[in-house]
Amino acid sequence: MLVNGATEGTGFFVAPGFVVSCAHVAGTEAGLPARVRWGDQDYEAVVVAASADAPDRSGALFAFPDLAVVELVDPPDGHPCVWLDAGGPPQGTELTAVGFTDLLEAGAAAPRRVMLTAGGRTAQAGGQLVELVAGEINPGLSGGPALSHSSARVCAVVKATRLEDTTMGGFAVPVDALRLLDPEVYRNVITKHDQFHQSDPRWCRLSHRVDQSPDDKFSAAIDRHFLGLLSALSDSPDPDRSHSAAFLAVAAPGTPLPERPMLAHRDVYTELTALMPPPDGQLPYELAYCADLVRDLARAPAQASDAVTALRDKVLIAAGRLELGDGVQARLAGDGVPARRPSVIGRVRHSLRNRNLYHVMVWRFRSPHDIVPGGSESSALPLREALGLLSEALAEQIALMVDTPQRRGLIELILPREVLDEDFADWRLWPEVGYWALGRKYDLVVRPLERHEAPHLHAAWEERWRHLEGKRVGEALVCVCGRDRQRQAALDALFNNDPALAALALAGSPRQSPVTDAYTVALTSGVPMMLWRRGSVPGPPVCGRPCGIPGRDACPDPEFLTQAREVLSATSRDEVPDRICVLRSDAELDAEDEGHIGEHVVLLWDDPSRRIPRTPLAPAAKVEEGRAVE
Repeated sequence: MLVNGATEGTGFFVAPGFVVSCAHVAGTEAGLPARVRWGDQDYEAVVVAASADAPDRSGALFAFPDLAVVELVDPPDGHPCVWLDAGGPPQGTELTAVGFTDLLEAGAAAPRRVMLTAGGRTAQAGGQLVELVAGEINPGLSGGPALSHSSARVCAVVKATRLEDTTMGGFAVPVDALRLLDPEVYRNVITKHDQFHQSDPRWCRLSHRVDQSPDDKFSAAIDRHFLGLLSALSDSPDPDRSHSAAFLAVAAPGTPLPERPMLAHRDVYTELTALMPPPDGQLPYELAYCADLVRDLARAPAQASDAVTALRDKVLIAAGRLELGDGVQARLAGDGVPARRPSVIGRVRHSLRNRNLYHVMVWRFRSPHDIVPGGSESSALPLREALGLLSEALAEQIALMVDTPQRRGLIELILPREVLDEDFADWRLWPEVGYWALGRKYDLVVRPLERHEAPHLHAAWEERWRHLEGKRVGEALVCVCGRDRQRQAALDALFNNDPALAALALAGSPRQSPVTDAYTVALTSGVPMMLWRRGSVPGPPVCGRPCGIPGRDACPDPEFLTQAREVLSATSRDEVPDRICVLRSDAELDAEDEGHIGEHVVLLWDDPSRRIPRTPLAPAAKVEEGRAVE
């Protein structure tokens, strides 16, 4: 259809009464008037959502996403709507773009179709454009739909030509960028889109003729039904369970969050379908998500409805076809996700541009599949400001963490080496209760940032963690000081030959030489548990002989190692954080004993199953020059 707003271009019906086009065509502000021609009739319309009027650095293209949603004042009855493909076209996909041209008749815009191919991606501030190659994109096509020949759905919106009057193609915006517009408008439009296709199967029937999906067990038709059922649901009854948390609850551990915000149930579903499939015998991620929704909504009486029942029936039917009925029944019963100890995880990491600045982010951890971000990662800050922000964020998230007097909550801080010795245990996060100290009120542990950001170190880390299972930590604990024969190469060789070395008592702070070198080797070798006294400096050898390679009987005299072995003699791996918390309180009760092990003790306790999702990095490629099509 022809759209006449800020300029003249193309648009297409995406839901009853709603048209999508480019912002530089329809207008860049909500409330602006526009006119839409469909068939032989003109319709009055108004822009209800649009991206801002801000050209990019080259001055040639409007800023990403350059999209607008237009609502017709009095829309025609029974008009068709395109079916959106939020996955984006893979490189090499054949596309058809539809729009208008006045090349043949001066002053009159005539419909035009152009065959194109999806190329690579070109970075633009805020997102990535789809490259359109091997075709001419003339003035008038901007805002028009790009139909994927693979999925038989509209996957992108034509934005710009690379060079006029040539077959060099141009650029398009993937349709999932609609999520960057006004959230309420987006949710309203996408709900109506899915409900339309749930009740009107015309497009779906046509798509079956060209659908190239290799797995017909979970076809586009099934997706259409699921999205239609999801559109009938209200949002989650638990405000603590965001769409991001729902995504992480079913995706494989370590899966990064999508770049686009997830604003509706359908966004979680479509993002999960875009992931690599799970191993054979496991529920497809999108099916597991629907099962989780049914389970959670059914537990909230106010949310129980025919829509929930219909979704449950569809989940059971789909699982039966895949011969995964037992798995989905377990998920519906709440047995599909293992219960784990809840915690708040805070991370401080260096800025990629300036290592003197730091970013802060926090999560609430409920299982390896259920991690709730506490907000966006902070901007780059000086260390003191970053730690101040961390303390505020921890207090907010601790208030939301579910713990009990019988089971204290766990606080996990992922930190670079230079921050490990901060006195986190004595942080007072609650001014109204000034005597509450973080390390005495909660089980507080630190974790090494460097290992979490180096995937090649994870295999050894997981192996040593397994070696501690079922053991008494006091018996497994050995001393490392970095002196004499404990030089880095010798320590590395020892760790290579002995995967059971997994719990260390450091002779001083890892910030102090020579312990720094020994700590570094232990970290890269995967040692998951270390203890030391905060701020301590290693003194001369107590035993009066050179320090050798650590072992069970090495260096038995130092006071810290002796105390640590004694107080942890009956403590299992998973009980150590709780035991250290008790020792901190014991040290406060026995304040006259300056040598109490609970005073200034630091516990590095790094459970590899309690990992946070990887944070996606923004693309750094330069934007190619182009010229907007009007």
